[in-house]
Amino acid sequence: MLKKRISVMIVILMLVAQYAYGIGFTPQVQGAAIDQERNIITSVSMAVYGEDGQTVTDSVYEQEANVTLDYTWSLPKAHPYKQGDTFNFQLPEQFQLFNDISGLLVSEDGDVGTFTVEQLSHQVTMTFNDYIETHDDVQGTLRINTKFDKQKISGSTVQQILFPVSGGVQTVTVNFRPNVGSAIEKRGIPQGFNADHILWSVDVNKSLKTVGNAVVTDAIPTGLSLSTPVTVSVYQLSIQLDGSVTQGALLDTSKYSTEFTGGSLNVRFTDPAISSAYRIEYSTAITDEDRLSFTNTATFTGDGQVPASSSATVQVERGGSLNKYSSGYDWSNQIISWAIEYNYNKRTIPQGNAVLKDLFDDSQALVANSIKVYTVQLDSAGTATLSNLLTKDIDYTVVAASDVKKSGFTLQFKQDVTSAYRIEYKTKAVKRVFEDTIITNTVTDSTYTGEATRLIRSAILYKNLSGVDYQNKTVGWKVTLNSDNYPMGQVEVTESFPFGGLKFIPESLVIRNSNGNVLNPSKYSLVYNAPVQANKGFKVVFNSQITGLYTISYTTEFNKDWIWSNTENFNNKVRMDWLDTSEIPRTTEAEGLFIPRTEAKSNGLKFGSYNASTKELAWTLGVNYNSKTIAEPEVVDILKSGQTLVPGSLKVYTMNVAKNGDPTKGVEVNSSKYTYSVNGNNELKLSFTDAIQSAYYIEFHTSLEGKVIGTSIDNKANLYDGAKKVSKDLNATVKIPYGDEYLLKKGVQNGEKIDWSIQINRSQSTVKNALINDTPSANQILLQDSFHLYPTIVAENGDVTKSGPELIQGIDYSLEIKTDVDGKQSFDLSFAKEISKPYILDYQSLIMANTGDKVINTVRFSGFNVIEISKDSSKEIIVGVSSGSGSGSGVRGSLMIKKLDAEDNLKTLADATFALYRLNGSDRVFINSLTTDSAGTATFNKLWLGNYVLIETTAPSGYVLDPKEHPVSIHSSSRNQLVITNQKAVEPTPTTTPEPTIVPTATPAASSEPTATPSTEPTSGPASTPTSGAPGGPLTPSPTSSLVPGVIINDPAVPAGPGNTTDLESATSEEVGTPDLVITDGNVPLGEVDIVDEEVPKGTVNNSTSSAPQLPKTGESSPVPLYMTGIGLIAIGYILNRVFRRGGNLK
Repeated sequence: MLKKRISVMIVILMLVAQYAYGIGFTPQVQGAAIDQERNIITSVSMAVYGEDGQTVTDSVYEQEANVTLDYTWSLPKAHPYKQGDTFNFQLPEQFQLFNDISGLLVSEDGDVGTFTVEQLSHQVTMTFNDYIETHDDVQGTLRINTKFDKQKISGSTVQQILFPVSGGVQTVTVNFRPNVGSAIEKRGIPQGFNADHILWSVDVNKSLKTVGNAVVTDAIPTGLSLSTPVTVSVYQLSIQLDGSVTQGALLDTSKYSTEFTGGSLNVRFTDPAISSAYRIEYSTAITDEDRLSFTNTATFTGDGQVPASSSATVQVERGGSLNKYSSGYDWSNQIISWAIEYNYNKRTIPQGNAVLKDLFDDSQALVANSIKVYTVQLDSAGTATLSNLLTKDIDYTVVAASDVKKSGFTLQFKQDVTSAYRIEYKTKAVKRVFEDTIITNTVTDSTYTGEATRLIRSAILYKNLSGVDYQNKTVGWKVTLNSDNYPMGQVEVTESFPFGGLKFIPESLVIRNSNGNVLNPSKYSLVYNAPVQANKGFKVVFNSQITGLYTISYTTEFNKDWIWSNTENFNNKVRMDWLDTSEIPRTTEAEGLFIPRTEAKSNGLKFGSYNASTKELAWTLGVNYNSKTIAEPEVVDILKSGQTLVPGSLKVYTMNVAKNGDPTKGVEVNSSKYTYSVNGNNELKLSFTDAIQSAYYIEFHTSLEGKVIGTSIDNKANLYDGAKKVSKDLNATVKIPYGDEYLLKKGVQNGEKIDWSIQINRSQSTVKNALINDTPSANQILLQDSFHLYPTIVAENGDVTKSGPELIQGIDYSLEIKTDVDGKQSFDLSFAKEISKPYILDYQSLIMANTGDKVINTVRFSGFNVIEISKDSSKEIIVGVSSGSGSGSGVRGSLMIKKLDAEDNLKTLADATFALYRLNGSDRVFINSLTTDSAGTATFNKLWLGNYVLIETTAPSGYVLDPKEHPVSIHSSSRNQLVITNQKAVEPTPTTTPEPTIVPTATPAASSEPTATPSTEPTSGPASTPTSGAPGGPLTPSPTSSLVPGVIINDPAVPAGPGNTTDLESATSEEVGTPDLVITDGNVPLGEVDIVDEEVPKGTVNNSTSSAPQLPKTGESSPVPLYMTGIGLIAIGYILNRVFRRGGNLK
């Protein structure tokens, strides 16, 4: 029995499957790709436009020129293609796309399909509709407006662009203008150091223009001469797109001629015209060896070439004829080293003139055997290298020379001089140097003079700082005496502190000899006042003659309070008295200076930082850095800019000062040791309960919450001892990141849109009634659904990032987009509550500009705290726009709506409101909403050319809302009119329900479906907002409805074409999707340059008049399979029920 049941079920399933297959219940057929091997592109033409918008007639194009490409396409006769079939091809990468492009393939009597161009992939897709199934000889032209992509074009100025077409590849050779500043460039290169000639080069026609009778004229400046005969070389020159050049082959001499007349070199090209670049090279001899700079100018002229000039200045580097300098100084021995550079310009000097006389101050004497003479080698950069050492009395002679207060020598070379030489020697001070002195040394030959000086210093007495200990408040000093090792008797060294501030520490004094050994105290006497007093010096007396170097080291305490003069530094003066070997008393002095750290000068310090995430400032105040004893210590800190002290944030710590003066925080001080408060003047006052004699840190936080926050916060603090100020003003300034910033606007192009972002209130000021007013330029349209306002997270450094969730429009803020009568838009965004944090507003606008146009947005922030706040920000973007067939330019049109009674066309209707949307691909962009006036009219002004949809949102009083969407196409600048009518709303008449009556019928009913109550709105129209009645209330049937209950009747589509703006009777309801108004501007851009010779078919689509019957559309959907599936399932259920019931009965 089980086998029987299974067999029956299998038979039933097979019957159902066979039945379904037989009635056509198969998957839908999808559109196929047109065979790519049968390329439907027959030819391509290209027109290039200049900055003025006119076509370029020259054969050389700018690298970023605007381009119009016309792709002529044609479907083969008797083709098998159907609705939904597509054809793809690639736009060459040499063309730049700024956005995706989409549009219609249009014919005179209907659309052929659509096309898209993808920005990133450059793929063009043509999608055909059922037009190609009912027409023969379908062909047309697809236009794409683009520009050359400079980033994809590199290398040579000659580029080939390949366009695959039917039957092969169409190659277009394009000559680009290189990126050069001038058509001519002149250069000159001196040939080495001490050059005797210059190599010149002239690059001509770098802009690759066609120039007839081309001539290059080069005037030879004074001091140069052309070689005889004139030697000129001309080379071909390859110019790259970036302007770089590569020298090519030598040009045949028959292609040019040269002549030298009137001091100018003329190079004439013999071809009637040149269109390539060339390099001209020639050499000039330097005839003026004393001249170091030469300027040369070349000029390029010819037919079609505005005279262009280029100059080059060549600096010739030469060595000097005679130069002198001091090459060293031995301070302790008072010896000066000297050097003479002779004939570094490598002239030929006869032996009789090769004489050098060198004189120096007679306080100096020539060190015996110190004169050395070397030959010198000079490389191409002029760097000197010593070579052979000459021999005295063989190569040169030296004799003594003198003059008034001068001593020296004369050096005579024994041969002609043709090389460069360096003479070195030394001099020594004749007597002891007691003071700083400048020594002058002069050398002369038969023509030139060289001079050098050297400052020599006394080596008798010197003083310097040897170390500072800020922890113990001491400073070390070191005195050096008799560095020049003279015999000195009865030496006394006296130390004094002329401005006070120092106190001598006797036990710190140490005297050492030249070997570094400590001198026995028996060798000297130390004299000072005991007990030691501040600002009092001391004296060291040597008990015997000294002959060598000695150092005296000692330490002093320092205290700013001991300084009695108007200075913050510590001065130390030393004086030495002695008898020289002639028993003559001598005296010399020296000084030392100690400049303390800023903290020591101020007796404190202050600094701060800002944490943007909490809006708090952390202040650190250091007081009594110098550890003074203060009986009544009080710290006063003025909290500026409305700061409020954060409760519980104030702490006091001990301060540790290292020997080098760096302060560090110690342990926290018990709060019982101090008190603090903030008075009505916002002054923070901290008082120590006891006297202090050490340094302290005070740390506290202040908040800017609820305030208007500026760019920086200044603070000043002082330390007092009672009423006496015992510190300088301790000032600190903290920079606030993004302080006083309420707006920062950014924008970046994203295809055909601009992504705008406004960072609001990054200063984190507290603002009431905050309002953002943004006014975009007229060449963009705001996208209403793109507005998003986000809260943010603020990092410590002030960086702002988005956080979620975004704010809710209508609750957290309100947004109003306004459009004036001229179509100019702006928007106001107002916050519902007081703000004190940053926000980020993102939105988009649709670009309605041409390539190269400026798109500008100006935004203003306003609000109130203690003062009115008003700040502006602006952002400018230069956009690029790619477009296709049918796209408009900067022209604008207008649309006037005329609202009439449907039954009385002479009756105008006021108070009808319409919303206008621009179609942008699959998106709708809201433009404006207008209400008809008493004349029944409403006009949308300054509309960009393109496609729109008009929707009635509010009907006139007493009339039924028009539910239709009215497509509108604006293709010209003329005013366009659209007439829309409304039916009156009829109040229903109450009637009694009649008793049912049986009425015999002669024929069966047309449908077995029950009838339905007619609706007030056509079911084929889009959903709209009711103008009256409560939600969910009863619908009033319209007695004027002509529709059969339960049956939807669609009006046939009206063929596309220009709208009738004069016949008011024609303003009737039409099916959505067909433009109610199409204004066509048939102008085609003029002056195109066809790269190919074949004629490009004009217009959009051509077809024969023959028409085939309408075939089912590919992928057409039908409800029949669903009905049959239902019937089949019912049958299966019935059969299975019978089988199972029979089986049960058998049991």
